[in-house]
Order: sequence, then structure tokens, then C-alpha cells
Amino acid sequence: MSRKLKCPACGTEISLEQLEQTADLEALRKAEESYGADWPLIREYLDCFRPASGKALTVKKRVRLAREVWEIWSSGRFSSNRQEYEVERQEFREALRITCNQVSPPLTNHNYLKKVLLKAAEKTSQRRERELREREERLQAGLRPGGEMSDAASLTDAERAEMHRLGWAVRHAKTPEEKAEASRRYKEFLQGMTD
Repeated sequence: MSRKLKCPACGTEISLEQLEQTADLEALRKAEESYGADWPLIREYLDCFRPASGKALTVKKRVRLAREVWEIWSSGRFSSNRQEYEVERQEFREALRITCNQVSPPLTNHNYLKKVLLKAAEKTSQRRERELREREERLQAGLRPGGEMSDAASLTDAERAEMHRLGWAVRHAKTPEEKAEASRRYKEFLQGMTD
């Protein structure tokens, strides 16, 4: 027997299940807003969890999955084999597309996506390193990010050596944590040079 609640103002009755479904639909609407223009891709990924029978996902499960993906999406971080990785949005989007295109049996967890994200995290890392090298080269050449000449043309030997040392630390870090820390220090140094 389903319990019903009665509105004291209008007398309308509603069951607890209906209230729960309404709350889930509202949560799904908020998830859609949070993802913005990327929602169709997220929805396609969530559809990969549909059972083989073709039965639709419940709204409650869709909301739970959307929240789990949001944890990675919003932070740009995920864990795999007890290691932390970073991935930026453009690589994350590509990983979602690859996952959606390659999955034929229904997914039961996010492990397949995480495997694809490992490659995406490597692309993110390579792109960041390339951008840091380019920025370093511009600074050494005396150019600001916009292309105009800067005071960096008058870098001291110590500043050039520190820039080289920090760049080397990023390129030769052994763990993702070391790489993230080295990148952070290098970015702060370069930011200080262009301010």
C-alpha cells in the first residue's frame, strides 16, 4: 500500500513515489543545465548503461551516473590503479565519444571510460608540456604571449637557469603527482615572468 500525502490548501493527493520521481526529474534537469552544451554527449554516454534488453534506465540511475561523471568532469581528475590523473575537457569529450562508439555490451561501471581517459590524460599532459615549452621559448626570445616584446628579453642568467630547471622537472617527472606539482611550480614561475 502506497502512502499518500494530502495538500492542506487544495486537497490534492500525491504518493511518496511520485514525490521521489519529481525530485529525481528535477535533479536530472539540474544535471542537464550543469553540463550545458555537452549534455547530449553525456546523455549518449549514460545510454551506454542501458540493459541489453533495451529497457530504459530509470531516472534515479541516470541521475546517479550523471553525478558520478560530474565528479570527474568538473574537477578534471580521476583515479585509476591508485594513481591520480588529470584530463582537460577537450580530451574528456573525445574519450566520451570513443567510449560511446566502441561500447556494444551495456556498461556496468565507469572502468571502460577510465581506460580511455588514461590515453586522454596522456594527451592532456603532452599538450600542456608543448604549451609550456612554447611559452618558455617565447619568454627566452623576449616575447609576451600576445607576441609583443617584453621585459623578459632582459632575463638574468639565474632566471633563465630556473626556467630551464623547472621545464626539465616537468618533462622528467616520474609520477602523475610529481608532474602536476612540477607543472604548477613552472606555471607560477612563467606567470610571474609575464605579469
